[in-house]
Amino acid sequence: MNLLLIVLNCLGVAALAWLRLRKDQFNWLDPSWAFLGGYAINYCVRPALYAANPEVGGVYRDLYPEAMIRQGANGALLFSMIGLLGFAAGDRLFPNAAKRLALRLPSVPLREFVGSRLYGFIALAFFLLGAAGLYGFVRMAGWSGPLLELLAGGQRDAFMQVILGHGYFTLAMQLSIVGWALICAKWVGIHRRRTGMRRVLHAVLRSDWFVGTLLIWTAFGERASILAVVFIPLAFRFTLPPFDSPAARRQRRRAAVWALAGVLTFAAVAGPIGLMMKGKDVDAAGTVGMAISAWDSFEFTVAAQHYVGIANLAWGSTYVGDLVYTWLPRAVFPWKPERYGAVVVQDRVAPDLMDSVGATFPTGFLVEAYANFWYFGVFLVPLGLAIVFRAIYHRLQEQDWFWIVQMALLFPMLASFRGVGSAGAALTANLAVVGSVVLACSWASRLHRALRNLPTFPAPA
Repeated sequence: MNLLLIVLNCLGVAALAWLRLRKDQFNWLDPSWAFLGGYAINYCVRPALYAANPEVGGVYRDLYPEAMIRQGANGALLFSMIGLLGFAAGDRLFPNAAKRLALRLPSVPLREFVGSRLYGFIALAFFLLGAAGLYGFVRMAGWSGPLLELLAGGQRDAFMQVILGHGYFTLAMQLSIVGWALICAKWVGIHRRRTGMRRVLHAVLRSDWFVGTLLIWTAFGERASILAVVFIPLAFRFTLPPFDSPAARRQRRRAAVWALAGVLTFAAVAGPIGLMMKGKDVDAAGTVGMAISAWDSFEFTVAAQHYVGIANLAWGSTYVGDLVYTWLPRAVFPWKPERYGAVVVQDRVAPDLMDSVGATFPTGFLVEAYANFWYFGVFLVPLGLAIVFRAIYHRLQEQDWFWIVQMALLFPMLASFRGVGSAGAALTANLAVVGSVVLACSWASRLHRALRNLPTFPAPA
C-alpha cells in the first residue's frame, strides 16, 4: 500500500477544509463537513489503519482476502481522489449556481409555529409512535424476557429477522427522531424563563423525553440513530442563536470542548457499546475497529474495481430505486422488489452479504456513483452534491429554521457516507413530515383566529 497516496489524500482533504474555513463562515450543520468527515474516515483513516494493522483497519476480512485489498488499495485511493476533486470543483467553482438553487429550495416558516401548543402535541405524538413501532417489532419477533436485555439491544438480530415487510414499524420509529428534533428546536430556539415547580417539571420532561427516545433506538440496536438523538440538541445549540449574538460568540468559544465531548461520545457509542450489543469482548483493537466499522467504503471501492464494469452499469436506476421504493409499504404494493437501490450495488460488489437477513451494507457515495456512471460518475456526482450542499449552506446561514431542522436530522446520515439515494429518500420524507407539521399548525392558527373573529349577536330582549 502506497503511503504517499494516503498522505496526498489527507492533504487534499485538509486543503479543501482550509479553503472553506478561510472563505466561508463555519456552520455546524453544513452538509459539506459531513461529506468531508465521512470521506476522511473512509479514504484516509481506514487505509492508514489497514496498512498498520489489517485486524484493526479491516471490516470484511472474511469476505475479501487481505492480498486483494493490498493489491487494489492504490487504485482505490486514486479512485477516491477523483471523487474529492469533483467535490472540490463543485464547492469552489459554482457559487452562483448554488445561490440560485438556494432560492428554489422548498421551505416553510417553521419559526412562526414552534411556540404553538399543537406543535408540541405533534412532537409528542411522534415520540409515542416511535414507541409503538418498537412494540410492533417486539411482538413480531415474539420476544419475552428481561426488560433490561431488551433495552440493551440484545434483540437486534431477532428484529432483523422480521423487518422485511414491516417497514411501517421502522417509519413509526423514525418519527420519534423527527419529534425529538422538533421539540429540541422549540426548547433551544425559544428561551422562556421558568421558575419554581414549572422549571423542575420542564427539566423532568426534557430528560424523560431524551432518555425515552434514546431507549427506543438502544433497544433496536441502531448506533447511527443513537448518535442522532445525542447529536440533534448539541447541533441546535450552535446553530439556532443568531450568529452575531453574545450567546453565539460564547458558544463558538466553547466549540472545541463540545467537539471533543462529541468525539468521545461517538467513540463510546460506536466502539464499546457496539461490541457489547454484538456480544463481543471489549478491547482496544476491537473498539477502534467497531468505532469506524460503519465507514466501510474503502474495501467496497477495491471490490468495485474488480466486479463492476461498463457492461453492467446501473445508469441511475439505484438512485431512482431508493427514492421511489423506500417509502412504499409492501402490504399495499406487493410488487415492491426485495432488493433495490443501493442494495443492488452491494449485491454486485459483495454477493456473500445477501444472506444477512434484514441487514444492508451501503457501499458509499463514490462506489454507488461508479456503479451507475463509471469514472464519470465518481467525478460528477460529488460535484453535484457539492453544489446542493452549498445551496443548503446558504439557507442555514439565513437562519432558515426549516432547513436547520432538516440538516440536524440528515447530517449523521450524510456523515456516514452511505449513499445518495437513501439520503435523498430520507430528506424527502423529512421535508414532507416537517412541512405537514407546519401546515397543520398554520391551519389550526387560522381556524383559531376565525373563531375569535366570529360576529357576536346581542341576546334577545
